[in-house]
Amino acid sequence: MQKLTYFFLTLIVLLAVFLRFWKLDQIPASLNWDEVAAGYNAYTIANWGADEYGNKFPLVFKSFADDKHPVHIYLTAIVVKLFGLSDFNIRATSAGIGVLTVLFVFFLAKELFKSDLVGLFSSLFLAVSPYHIHFSRGLWENNFALFFLIAGLVMFYTGIRKSNYLIPLAFSFFGLSFYSYHSAKIVVPMVVVLVCLINIKKLLANKTVFMSSVLVVFLFGILLIKDTRILGFARINQTKLASDVSIFDNYKKHFTYSYLFRSGDLGPRASVKVIGEFYKIDLILSLIGLLVLITKKKWQVLSVIVFWLILSPIPSAVSSTEPSAIRGIFMIVPVLLLSASGTEALIVLFKNKLVQLVIVMAILISLGFEVKNYLSYYLNIYPVKEAIEWQYGMKQIVEYSQKNNDFYKMYVDNIRQQPYIYFLYYLKVPLPELLATVRYDESNSKSFNTVLSFDRYQFGNWNIIESYPNEGILYTVTPSYYTGLRHLQQFDVLKLIKYPNKSDAFYIVGGHE
Repeated sequence: MQKLTYFFLTLIVLLAVFLRFWKLDQIPASLNWDEVAAGYNAYTIANWGADEYGNKFPLVFKSFADDKHPVHIYLTAIVVKLFGLSDFNIRATSAGIGVLTVLFVFFLAKELFKSDLVGLFSSLFLAVSPYHIHFSRGLWENNFALFFLIAGLVMFYTGIRKSNYLIPLAFSFFGLSFYSYHSAKIVVPMVVVLVCLINIKKLLANKTVFMSSVLVVFLFGILLIKDTRILGFARINQTKLASDVSIFDNYKKHFTYSYLFRSGDLGPRASVKVIGEFYKIDLILSLIGLLVLITKKKWQVLSVIVFWLILSPIPSAVSSTEPSAIRGIFMIVPVLLLSASGTEALIVLFKNKLVQLVIVMAILISLGFEVKNYLSYYLNIYPVKEAIEWQYGMKQIVEYSQKNNDFYKMYVDNIRQQPYIYFLYYLKVPLPELLATVRYDESNSKSFNTVLSFDRYQFGNWNIIESYPNEGILYTVTPSYYTGLRHLQQFDVLKLIKYPNKSDAFYIVGGHE
């Protein structure tokens, strides 16, 4: 039976690998600026031991003045060092973490429910989850925070059961989760406190293990004192709500049918917007799972899952007027654990093996139908429809400048925000060369255009309409600016970059020879 369990688990993990790695560098259509920023900083860390500003092995990355977390960047730096800098490799770090989450959730469910069947369905549901696939296929900080919480809980429960030295490792994972993403600072400590209180006697049984765990927490605390920016005050100031906005009203939106099962996050980079964060079958199964836990009085498991679920939307509620799948990512696992529990309850309700098989097939067919609809949209329509939201076109601009580099100045419109980071990333600019020529933007728009120029490239801060067709100067502008150029007739269109839907994205123009 154990061999059969791990056979099915292997199949599920392979499915997760396929869904997260297939055409990873093409879907979504382009790396967004946060992915590219993390990628370039990983590149500079891997080769010079410093971030793009020259800071040696920082705990917090200044980036676009939004204080990025360190975990995903340092892990990506390892990938870059081993395999090089590429779009696939940058996203592979997150995709790999996503696959590991699918694996570890099996062991978490098994620890909580003492059931291989719940573990298998938990892994399967996460493997095909639209919520989890979306954030595994981009270099998202939140994906790392989720994994380290799951891994930490697995180590914690295993350590409690065996009373061994996995518990300090668990607290190390909790610390990494805390240092991975802003939302973890609310969710992780509270969940950890709860599971510690529930298991306090077993936790205190081995004094050496307990003191080692306290030491781990203490060490992470020292890092926190060393650089308080990790608490995310810069990001809080950027995303804080207006004083007249009700946090409770925002919180309630995370439990609406529309958000969970119909349209999901309305942000085009955070969701496909035509399907919920969960499949509709999860609604039925999770309610059954919740009912079963209550009727069977499994209070410890119920308290952990429900408390975890209640906490998860808080980071989004206090910083967004609409439900944010990005900030609310910790909702994924408690919902799917309940769904897996409900699935097991339906199966064991009947003793007849044939009936059980029919129930399993019915669930798998219903799930498969929803998965097919999601993947069809995500793989075929989403990359075309939402390409602009992923800053599509910036890579193509840089590629043109590489192949046609007989110019001494290139001006780039900053309408897509932070265009400089794409040039650093795709040109693989060595850090010493960047620091020797960079000029930072000190204007009022600097939060959207951190770097004014480096080397031959200038980003924004020129009168686009008055651009003059001097020889050796290139201008990259959007269609609306192109048609408004005062000297339009004297320019040649050197390159017209189009979006995947064939509409115009950018014009690269130069003067007549």
